Amino acid sequence: MNRSMIRYLLSKLLLIEAALLIVPLVVATIYQEPAKVFVSIGATMAILLGLGLLGSFHKPKDFHIYAKEGVLIVALCWILWSFFGALPFVFSGQIPNIIDAFFEVSSGFTTTGATILDDVGVLTHSLLFWRSFTHLIGGMGVLVFALAIMDNNKNSHLEVMKAEVPGPVFGKVVSKLKNTAQILYFLYLGLFFLFVVLYFLADMPLYDSFVIAMGTAGTGGFTVFNDGIAHYNSSLITYLVSIGVLVFGVNFNLYYFLMIRKFKAFFKDEELRTYITIVLVSSVLIAYNVLHLYANVAKSFEISFFQVSNIITTTGFGYGTTEKWPLFLSSSS
Repeated sequence: MNRSMIRYLLSKLLLIEAALLIVPLVVATIYQEPAKVFVSIGATMAILLGLGLLGSFHKPKDFHIYAKEGVLIVALCWILWSFFGALPFVFSGQIPNIIDAFFEVSSGFTTTGATILDDVGVLTHSLLFWRSFTHLIGGMGVLVFALAIMDNNKNSHLEVMKAEVPGPVFGKVVSKLKNTAQILYFLYLGLFFLFVVLYFLADMPLYDSFVIAMGTAGTGGFTVFNDGIAHYNSSLITYLVSIGVLVFGVNFNLYYFLMIRKFKAFFKDEELRTYITIVLVSSVLIAYNVLHLYANVAKSFEISFFQVSNIITTTGFGYGTTEKWPLFLSSSS
């Protein structure tokens, strides 16, 4: 096993996480948050920089990575990023228990969306933003993000990408691995900023637009308020979120086909057509079944479409409760 390459690559990944923490630091500056917040983020950055520089000081002689190194790097990266990403919450006292903080951040990076918080109001703007920012980074995979910006001239990180991407087969959209990662993230971030703008135009506050768009892009579901999307009381926002999570649930290789104007390859994709059919048929059937619980057909379909979109993409944005839904539907959700 190439231990020196594992050490070197993990150290580089720690340096990347240190750089990412600049984002909540900027948010803390904008909202003029207490000094303790700055210290907590700064201390975490210092630890990451120290470990990262120490581990990457000596370059390995052999840069080759094989399957076992790829699997180990991916596993350790998720653990290390989640652990160090949790430290600002612990140092600031906003989530004082390290296990709870580790759970929260690992839920963010893996876009699981589970939370230990009964009230997200305990978090300052910066750390609430960092919590959702982990969704944005983890949505395409933290290693895909890293490989998109790391030097990879020898194309030696294929095994890392294979271990990171879910499913039995990994395919490159172009010949060079780094270019593949960059193209995927270009499309991903482009769609993310599109939905930031759409949410803002739908009268969502700018800060909320970023947070909700990060939850949408990562299909994770972290929100700004305890009552989730229902807080905005807007059918337009509800539909935008529903469509948004479906958009980000599509295989991004298909968006590459759109980018190079291979429209037939996109629309004839069997997986995409099945995906859309399941969503629409399920939404209509559920809307009909729960019609008696809502004021009209439009509201019934709005809520049903929202729930189906979030469930099929495992996003988990909340909107009210399904406790009064018929047993078959509520158990399916």
